[in-house]
Amino acid sequence: MNVQNYRATIAQYVPINSLSQKHFEILLSKAEIVELHKNRTLFRRGDVDKSHFYLLEGELAVESAGGEKTVITAGTEEAKQPLAQHQPRQATVTALTPAVCLKIESKSLDMMLAWDNASNYTVEEVTPETTLDPVDWMGNLLKNHVFQKIHPLNLQAFFMQLEQVNHRKGDKILEQGATGDYFYVIASGSVDIIHTSKTCPEGMLLATLNTGEFFGVDALISNTPRSASAIMKTDGSLMRLSKAQFLELVTKPIIREIAYADAVKLVDSGKAVLLDVRLQVEHKYANLRNSVNLPLVFLRLKHHLLDHNKLYITYCDTGGRSAAAAFLLQNYGYNACVLEGGMQAIDHTAQNEAKQPETA
Repeated sequence: MNVQNYRATIAQYVPINSLSQKHFEILLSKAEIVELHKNRTLFRRGDVDKSHFYLLEGELAVESAGGEKTVITAGTEEAKQPLAQHQPRQATVTALTPAVCLKIESKSLDMMLAWDNASNYTVEEVTPETTLDPVDWMGNLLKNHVFQKIHPLNLQAFFMQLEQVNHRKGDKILEQGATGDYFYVIASGSVDIIHTSKTCPEGMLLATLNTGEFFGVDALISNTPRSASAIMKTDGSLMRLSKAQFLELVTKPIIREIAYADAVKLVDSGKAVLLDVRLQVEHKYANLRNSVNLPLVFLRLKHHLLDHNKLYITYCDTGGRSAAAAFLLQNYGYNACVLEGGMQAIDHTAQNEAKQPETA
């Protein structure tokens, strides 16, 4: 069952009806439909689900702690309000008839409402006929796992600080080896990410990025030179944010560190993997025991080889490159953190020297 089939109804719900067209569409892309058979329970008193539920079809009974029951019928004024919204839940909600409900993550709704309160956003009326351009860069960006973890206030500030720059096909946005100064999001067009080396002087295509995707992260977080060049594949428009603002608003709140002793316990238990994101030659010379090598520069190409059921504890010499790797891994949907202090903070007895590398 498609959420879009109910857009006219959803546009009337509170506080969804106060959203701008753009944020209404983004919210719909994140919403879920929940179907209930008669006598099935939507949630129980005491549950904590961090979601907003609304009734779309049918009738529901809302039973309070004292046993009092209220009947909610689809299409009424009462149905326009979120169901027994307090968390933990203060009531049990059960279907009196076959019913259809809307489920929205509370954090997502708060995020959209926060952005609409930003001074540089114009609130437009939402109607059943309004649609959003399918290549909307903001909506695509928010589908990235890493941006879903950021507090709404940080995201609001992030969008308010972005600066738009337009480019032609063939323009070089980033130069491999240069100092990192900006984070970029593609508002329109496509960008090729290319890495050159002694073995591949003509350049290896690491990725082609499109609307809503971002680049330029590695050098900002690791404080090292750009590891690849970025060239416009088509004419397009980019949104950029300065290094200082990006680190403060985006990376600082989501990148967590773990002490080596705790990391060892997790690895020994089979729950985690130590991931060395330095170059293969660095890993071969010295590495942490039981670690796997996947250089940061090849993370975009090879991340699919990793296991989504594992925690990846990234490390390098000092923590710079590993922080960039953890950020990218989180964006790809992996659970990742950074080894505190990197190899330089680890006793040399925990390190292997001149070991043949295990590579991902």
